[in-house]
Amino acid sequence: MGSIKSKEYDFRVETVVEGVDTPWSIAFISEDSMLITQRSGMLRIFEKGKLLKPVKHTPEVWAVGQGGLLEVALHPDYAMNGWIYLTYADSLDTSVEKPIAMTKVVRGRIKDLAWVDEEVIFEVPVEHHNAGGLHFGSRLVFKDGYLYISIGERGFKDDAQDLTLPNGKIHRLQDDGRIPSDNPFVDQKDAYSSIWAYGVRNPQGLDLHPVTGELWESEHGPRGGDEINIIKKGANYGWPVIRFGMNYNGKPMVDSTEAPGMEQPLLYWVPSIAVCGIDFYEGDDFPSWKYNLFAGGLRAKELHRLVIEEGKIVEDEIILSGLGRVRDIASGPDGYLYLVLNAEDRIVRLVPVQ
Repeated sequence: MGSIKSKEYDFRVETVVEGVDTPWSIAFISEDSMLITQRSGMLRIFEKGKLLKPVKHTPEVWAVGQGGLLEVALHPDYAMNGWIYLTYADSLDTSVEKPIAMTKVVRGRIKDLAWVDEEVIFEVPVEHHNAGGLHFGSRLVFKDGYLYISIGERGFKDDAQDLTLPNGKIHRLQDDGRIPSDNPFVDQKDAYSSIWAYGVRNPQGLDLHPVTGELWESEHGPRGGDEINIIKKGANYGWPVIRFGMNYNGKPMVDSTEAPGMEQPLLYWVPSIAVCGIDFYEGDDFPSWKYNLFAGGLRAKELHRLVIEEGKIVEDEIILSGLGRVRDIASGPDGYLYLVLNAEDRIVRLVPVQ
């Protein structure tokens, strides 16, 4: 592919990794090595230009529908403690005719290409598992010793408003899985004490603003109504009571797009782009893009550059279209912007053309 022209830069797309089956997430260990999750359940290491054999003894995942091995993230003190976090769809009994599953979070370390020292960070009892392969989420963000976890409503839309259920929520834990005492619903009877915010449909992107420290989220709407939000303590993001999208049959989903006590998105897309991973660019190779938010689209096969001023999105530029389904985005330690193209089984990066 030749040079691509955007508003600020000309750039080219370079293929970095090929032959990874349905990659979902990446995390950089160093400038020349990264971790890659494959939705089928494999955790891979790409090191010095080579894709190593799958890491042995990783958790058994439920790779059905949208389920499987999802996010991988390094602890902020990874260089000292070696902790690697994974989210995945977990089914407690796959032998039944209609197994049920829910998003689970564990951490562990890698030694001699084997997963060791595993600890469970977040899981829910079997009575809160759901049938079907929809809307597991899931992304992880660390901030000030806390871990934020996004979980979709699993296709059961009304659950997103129910504080006694874990799905359709953003959860906040200490990085070892303990419940923080200042979580907003920690003292509310029968509520999940890990809930930080609720009323979300299928949150597929989560990242911290590098300057303000705000937690930004992207989530899938149905036919339209994909959203970008800033996640706030105890806030209700409205699903399914208010929405800008419509049902898949083309009929309006709800009558109202706003209601008292429910948050409004900073940006929504109609029709849906199937918004997925998001990332604030923090490199130096594209200086005019510094701290812009990049959002990937699955169905639309697009990469959007969102310009933010005073907490508002003032510009939405499509800088890439038709390359593939953009599942994840990451600023690389080399200053380039990396994209996970999951249907195309490869990882690429954007490199400026001088």
